[in-house]
Amino acid sequence: MADDDLGEGPVVVKRAVYEAGMKLEAEVDGGAGGPAFSNAEDKATACREAGDTAGAAFWDETFRFLMTRQCVAAGTETLILEEGETYDYDEEKVIKAGTNQPRNDTENR
Repeated sequence: MADDDLGEGPVVVKRAVYEAGMKLEAEVDGGAGGPAFSNAEDKATACREAGDTAGAAFWDETFRFLMTRQCVAAGTETLILEEGETYDYDEEKVIKAGTNQPRNDTENR
């Protein structure tokens, strides 16, 4: 649960980004250098230099996730999105893949 005094949370992340971030954190804990977010930033830079825009975008997203983890209060909830899921920040809920997303901009007819 988020720290209500700070108005934080949840941290929302895609499964693949979460797993890559956790792997980098484990490598840092194992003595591979760090911090983990710097390693993700280095990977993004290497991808950009190689012309790999998709890889750069992935590692940029991983960098942002790891930086966010460093900046939020301990105990802030992390929501991991599975393939095709999205998060509705207004409704504060996960929208499952293949379901109709709610529309707040129209009236019920």
